[in-house]
Amino acid sequence: MLRPRLFASNLSARQRRVYGALTAWFLFVSLAMIWPVYPFFSHARPLVLGIPFSLAYLVGLLLISFAAGLALYRWEDRQGMLDEPSDAAAADESAAGEGGR
Repeated sequence: MLRPRLFASNLSARQRRVYGALTAWFLFVSLAMIWPVYPFFSHARPLVLGIPFSLAYLVGLLLISFAAGLALYRWEDRQGMLDEPSDAAAADESAAGEGGR
């Protein structure tokens, strides 16, 4: 069963801060796209790059969220966290290797 890394017991303090900050960011973005925050930005004017301000606001939040997710991916890659095979995948590989002999 997959568990979110935020709740893993073997995380360092820095990893907990990074995952906690990104969790807070995505929660903020989710709340910023619905009532009671979104009505403050739901104007048709001014136009931003030719699109209504309300759409530019949503696109901006999505682009910043994409950049945050990409930064997390690159950070995990530099830390070597993406190289670890899961237990199920390792068991499948070892079983496939034994059966082929």
